[in-house]
Amino acid sequence: MHPHQLYLSLLLACMATFTYAIAGPIPIVSLEQLDPTLPPVLSGQNPTCSLVVLEQDFADTVGSPPASANYTEPRDCPFPWTRVVLELSISASDLQKDRVAAVWIDGSEVLRTATPRPMARGAFWRVHKDITRYAALLRHLSGGGSGAISMMLENSNDFFPGVFSANISLHFYRGALPTSPRHLAAGFAAHPTIEGLYHEPADLILPISNPNGYYRSGFWLRINNETHVESTSITIPKNTYRAVLEIFVSYHGDDEFWYTNPLHSAYLHQPPSNLSVPRANGAFRQVYATIDGRFVGGHIPFAVIYPSTINPYFWSPVAAIGAFDMPSYDLDLTPFLGFMLDGRPHDIGLGVRDAQPYWLVSANLHLWVDAWSDSVQAGLTEYIAPPIKMYRNAEWRDKDGESEIDAEGLLRFTGWVSSSKGNLTTQVRQKIKLKSQVEIHNRGSTTQIELQNKERMMVSIQKGHQPLGRVQLLMEAPLQVQTSMVSAAGGAAFQKSRLYHQLMEMVTLSEGQAMTTSTLTDRQDAEGSALTHDGEPVWGSGSTKSSYRYKDESTCYLRSVNTAGGVVMMDTKSASCLAVVDP
Repeated sequence: MHPHQLYLSLLLACMATFTYAIAGPIPIVSLEQLDPTLPPVLSGQNPTCSLVVLEQDFADTVGSPPASANYTEPRDCPFPWTRVVLELSISASDLQKDRVAAVWIDGSEVLRTATPRPMARGAFWRVHKDITRYAALLRHLSGGGSGAISMMLENSNDFFPGVFSANISLHFYRGALPTSPRHLAAGFAAHPTIEGLYHEPADLILPISNPNGYYRSGFWLRINNETHVESTSITIPKNTYRAVLEIFVSYHGDDEFWYTNPLHSAYLHQPPSNLSVPRANGAFRQVYATIDGRFVGGHIPFAVIYPSTINPYFWSPVAAIGAFDMPSYDLDLTPFLGFMLDGRPHDIGLGVRDAQPYWLVSANLHLWVDAWSDSVQAGLTEYIAPPIKMYRNAEWRDKDGESEIDAEGLLRFTGWVSSSKGNLTTQVRQKIKLKSQVEIHNRGSTTQIELQNKERMMVSIQKGHQPLGRVQLLMEAPLQVQTSMVSAAGGAAFQKSRLYHQLMEMVTLSEGQAMTTSTLTDRQDAEGSALTHDGEPVWGSGSTKSSYRYKDESTCYLRSVNTAGGVVMMDTKSASCLAVVDP
């Protein structure tokens, strides 16, 4: 067949697929992009007051500093607050690519998000996030401290004309709420959360970010390779009795699809920096932190799928898991306080193992201080952090072949802190396991990817031999992707894809004799096809089934959203588990 005839036949086939995808029930036509997750505030819980803190249009903003606005605490609802919810509302004036954006309060990141890929004029979406744990930042600004609320969204009109119009609002809640905040899934975002142990927000939050963020391209730090560590020098109060580091990450450039990377045979014999083929160092990454160069913990990141990835028609009008509120990763640094309570500056470093250019990272150091002491004593009693066990195997014949990576790690840190609360011992245990398999056949036209990310995390606090609290998290995140592609003349290609992605979390919180358990299952299944030209989608179809379920002792939330052909076919919600059978 002549190349141009092949191109036309592929276009007609894709159009036929698109027509079929929207057949059936009457669709719900809406420009709203959806994120089917548990909202941070349930219906019937109204804020005491609300405040718009920033309004900005993002057109050609590549390389520009973030948009910033001063903050004044609303008089109608001063601190203390039961809850604070950030609402980010964005609309797109026209077609545009997807972008990664962030919101900072006084240089500390509180939200990282990926915008949808707007495929129609007027597309809009909202992101709601519980930011109660960042109350210290708002109190600092209200108390006359320097700083502002900032947002970074690097957009370009070189190819698409769309302008993103963003509004940031804060909703403040005071008094008792029908449901305790720690029984909601606000902390569930594909990461080990230890907020349940610490009922009160931190007294002080120090940013681990670019100190010139107001004047450059945002507060995030850029990691260019696996040996690159970005660090910030900080001094913490001598009466700090608890410390938690929260890390934000997103991946770009050669690592934008790191979770699909094959492992080339050459990688086994030479460093990644010498690879002649980009994106060939496999699908293992670990985001980690250091104190004065010493490793203090890390996590394998959850694979958030960006809206342009695999098939962009999967993600209109539903977002991928974690895309609107990208996960952050908590590390309890309390066992290491003995190194930092001397009143001197110390370097907090951030890195990404096996990274390729480039990752954007930042972190917040949450600190709790003892109001009844000028200084506390602390020490590290156990440090077990052996190298991660790695098995790598790759067999390739030109473009075809397969590769496999098995990684497993175990660490344990224990330290004590003596303060007015007594002599408390904190122990952190973690086990990680990752398995990546990539198979490519038919001269590179067929790809099958399977990724399994598992983690078990436990943080416990005890006073002498008496347990005070413990939180344990079990997380599994399987991902499967199958693609087949046919190339045509002039840079055109026709691709068919299937996707299965799931996040499963179970959190058990023990306090004294009381114990509560929360479970979350977030799953997406998608399939479809796309015709691209020079890498940009020309026409296509996609159907996605999203199923979200959260349950604890007092709350159940279910939501199912089915989309096809860019419209919503079904959207159901339920707050009852009476008809639900636990798996």
